[in-house]
Amino acid sequence: MSKWRWIGVGLIACALQSAGWSQLQPNAPWPSLGRDYQNSRRTTLGAPPNGSVRWTYNANSRTFASPAVAADGTIYVPTAAGVDAVNPNGTRRWRWSAGISVPFCTPAIGADGTIYVIGNPNDALLIALNPNGTVRWSLYLGGTEVRSSPAIGPDGRIYVTNGQTPGGYLYCVNPNGTIAWRLYLDWEANSTPCFGEDGTIYVGSANYLNAVRPDGTLLWRFPTFYPVWGHVSRSGNRLFFGSWDYTFRSVSTAGQLQWMVLTTNIFESGPAVDSNAVLFASRSGDLNRYTLSGVLQWRASIGVASSAPAIGADGTIYVVGNGGITIYAINQSNGLTRWRASLSSSSRYNSPAIGADGTVYVINRSGTLYAFGPMSGFLMGGTELEGWNGGYDGLEAVVQFYQEDELKYEVIAPLDANGNFFLSETPVGPHDIKIRLRNSLPATVRNVHIETDSPGYVHVVLGNGDLNGDGVVDDEDLLTILMAFDTWNPDLDLTGDAYVDDQDLLIVLFNFGSRGE
Repeated sequence: MSKWRWIGVGLIACALQSAGWSQLQPNAPWPSLGRDYQNSRRTTLGAPPNGSVRWTYNANSRTFASPAVAADGTIYVPTAAGVDAVNPNGTRRWRWSAGISVPFCTPAIGADGTIYVIGNPNDALLIALNPNGTVRWSLYLGGTEVRSSPAIGPDGRIYVTNGQTPGGYLYCVNPNGTIAWRLYLDWEANSTPCFGEDGTIYVGSANYLNAVRPDGTLLWRFPTFYPVWGHVSRSGNRLFFGSWDYTFRSVSTAGQLQWMVLTTNIFESGPAVDSNAVLFASRSGDLNRYTLSGVLQWRASIGVASSAPAIGADGTIYVVGNGGITIYAINQSNGLTRWRASLSSSSRYNSPAIGADGTVYVINRSGTLYAFGPMSGFLMGGTELEGWNGGYDGLEAVVQFYQEDELKYEVIAPLDANGNFFLSETPVGPHDIKIRLRNSLPATVRNVHIETDSPGYVHVVLGNGDLNGDGVVDDEDLLTILMAFDTWNPDLDLTGDAYVDDQDLLIVLFNFGSRGE
């Protein structure tokens, strides 16, 4: 390399450093498909969810894309009808709909809040929306079968590919909507780029991984047998990507193959990376975790098709599997499922995004946005046990959180002398809360809304006498009382005096046949 080329590269690096790498919206928890300039799809923000649905929002329009999350918490939902802006509480802020579909593109959010999307995937436009939902500008890209998303570079410019012939170009677009340059890559370019420390753009095409200088000239090409779709990710001097030749590869930023894995199906999405590992899935259905140097750690067969993983602050991996019907939370250390939840309709192309508080957002094919809230709620409660004359201090309540009759969370709550309890770090969203004490029938309070800034409250009066905990006072409980009658037995005592006597017998007889809710 000549002295002048080294000087040029140094000037570019200095310019990027002085820009602070802040051209994606500052403090936005998930401002683009890849989340950052490296397309790591990893966040360091928020608390982990437990699989409870915080809320849902229905855009009533099909989509195969993923949401983006702005600094103020607004979630941008791309669909065949346009773009919806959704408030953090699940209500609509605005909808942009001008007869232009945005079914395959994850939005990218600029430093000033501008939202960039690709519309009309068979004759594409790059559209810039203001934060209030009005159009700032649009740029004709052309091309067909566009399946990529915009990427905002550290220089503040927008980089986008425009699909198949007459596409196949990588565009570099200024923030005012003018074309800085475009570079023909191949008959197809359907990849979302990542960026190097020196501003180099790494992007896939029909038969290559391409490294492009910030001035639009080609630096190097690494050959593949079939197209590179999805996004390219970078960790240090390693690039990671899959292609339609069934192969996942690690290539150095100098264009040299480091390692590769042959799978049994094509890749339509990109990976997620952290400091220790890369996670990826082909349409073979397996989610794979490899070290950055190419050593397999585990493989989870959960039916992933074309969903890109997202990594939470605690390392939990979120990905859509089971043919697109289910979102999974996977333990990164061993590949086991922590929880899973139904998405109602298939969304195999949709990938999760994570908000600032840890809420996981994912859209199904029908356009329903699911928000899986973090464990950041509060619940206050009071209990009364019929026939109990003792104090409650030292007793414990079993508190269960249900959604649609599915147990989402269970915790043991210590009671104070008056039978009250306070729980923090609970699930958020609407839940049915089921409570039981020692020897009591369970009681359920329906549709309790719990939020981080709005604690839920429940109060229950519990039937007494269910000694075996099967939810009904029956002959087994009566026999238990008769067998222990006239003895000191705190475990079977129903009144608080530690003795089993005629008062305890009367409670069982009075409640005989009663069932818990």
